[in-house]
Amino acid sequence: MPEDIEKQKEVLIERLGIFIEKKDQIPPLAARIIASLVLSGKRGCTFDDLVTGLKASKSTISTHLNSLQQSERITYFTICGDRKKYFITNPKSLLISLDEMLKSWEQEKQLHLEVMNYKEKYNALNSEEGEVFFELEFHKDFINYIDQAQNSVKKIREKVAEKLKHE
Repeated sequence: MPEDIEKQKEVLIERLGIFIEKKDQIPPLAARIIASLVLSGKRGCTFDDLVTGLKASKSTISTHLNSLQQSERITYFTICGDRKKYFITNPKSLLISLDEMLKSWEQEKQLHLEVMNYKEKYNALNSEEGEVFFELEFHKDFINYIDQAQNSVKKIREKVAEKLKHE
């Protein structure tokens, strides 16, 4: 592979790794393993590829590979006649991530509905002649935003699920 594309890959592994580390709250090397697998695509990476590419010890790579497999973030395949494992991102991990996102948004939406309900009751009991203690517009706008975001993510999730059925 040309040197410039390899350099670009190294930079992307680092940047994507930092993003994944912060987003998913996982160790830096585990995040860089995922980033490496994302950039290797369907061909995957062998254990030796990861040790060499990430410049980490075999035991550390092994520990993180086991942890990532247990959390179903990655999986592997083998090739007949080749004793190596080829690690790839788990195709279902995107579905799992989308489901977690939807669940979190639903919990947040329910909390906003409860807070809004409380504020509405408080306003009804304590307001005098048009005086309002709590404004509710933010909650209404935020709930609307969450509904729209959930609908968009649900559409993406359906497309991903349908694609996985045919693989």
